[in-house]
Amino acid sequence: MKILALDFSGEPRGVALLEGTPPDMWEVRAEMEQRGGRSVPALAMVGRVLEETGWDRSEVEAIAVGLGPGSYTGIRAALALAQGWFLARGVAVYGANSMDSVAARAWGAGLRGRVRVVVDAQRRELYVAGYELRQEGWCRVEPLRLEAVERLQQANDRADWIWVGPEVDRWFSEGRLMGPSAVEVGRLAAREAPRRPEAWEPIYLRPVQFVKAQPVVGGTVVTSEGVP
Repeated sequence: MKILALDFSGEPRGVALLEGTPPDMWEVRAEMEQRGGRSVPALAMVGRVLEETGWDRSEVEAIAVGLGPGSYTGIRAALALAQGWFLARGVAVYGANSMDSVAARAWGAGLRGRVRVVVDAQRRELYVAGYELRQEGWCRVEPLRLEAVERLQQANDRADWIWVGPEVDRWFSEGRLMGPSAVEVGRLAAREAPRRPEAWEPIYLRPVQFVKAQPVVGGTVVTSEGVP
């Protein structure tokens, strides 16, 4: 199977092409990362890696998307690209946790021990999840959650963890800079069942609140009680 993997959940944005057999037999054919947030030309990145491998767009059989948590706009952009490809080509669409891809990348880079991956959640909060990276592999040992920055900085067990993330040095001077990996997103996603692209959603732990706009009648806002 030939997979196009995307992770736009943070900096840098990443695109990769993998080929192999699910769940674990994969070769990386091409990989590209680029900084710049919304200014990064996603389709141009995809075109570059396809050109590098000599693949035609029609040869892509599946798309894997990093679902965050992270940049909601970036994740939505990746999902939109996947949906367009699905509508045009009928490819399978997979999703993966971007923080898991950081842990997988750290393990592949030789990091071992208890690792906490942190990602900026705004409002002086961080997305955080704990992992155990052993010689034979890695696993998550703490659930993904939101924590106040100050609480993590002052935690009694701070020194027991290796802190990793795309901007980790903003909060932990001893941390190791490492972002999500499109390659690892592709590997992780292919272990799961595909879904229709509209079934995948960005990972966002805060409850979404909508405020319904009041109706306007004749230029006057009418309240729920019907009183202008």
